[in-house]
Amino acid sequence: AVSAESLPPPRPAQPACHSSIREGAMSAEEAAAKAAEGDDEEVNLEGEDLFYVPEKALAGIKEKLKNGKKEEDLKPFLDMLVDPEKVPDEDMMLPVDMRGVGKDFDSVEDIMEELGVVGAAEAFVKAREYFEANKD
Repeated sequence: AVSAESLPPPRPAQPACHSSIREGAMSAEEAAAKAAEGDDEEVNLEGEDLFYVPEKALAGIKEKLKNGKKEEDLKPFLDMLVDPEKVPDEDMMLPVDMRGVGKDFDSVEDIMEELGVVGAAEAFVKAREYFEANKD
């Protein structure tokens, strides 16, 4: 028999904030038109590994990282990333590109387990910086 304790926690019905869909992706026709214009810029139709995080959580993480990198200060902000239900609907969400972390992870929980609280916080800051540097 399977006990309730051995089952993983239920997942929310809403899709997670993680998305492999490229923000601002162009259609095949747009890509062809861009290529026909002779634009030398490479058309990247795949690759981004976007995750959307609350702007307030990211700002809080950056602030706490500047002021001593204490796990107990960072954990509440990372909890907002783990449980999107804790984020009010009106909060602004920012894309981060998880390729900036340098390794593939399946979830925020996996990042925290492998890198620890401080490492996970730093990883999301790196992912945002990577997105900013590569958003074209």
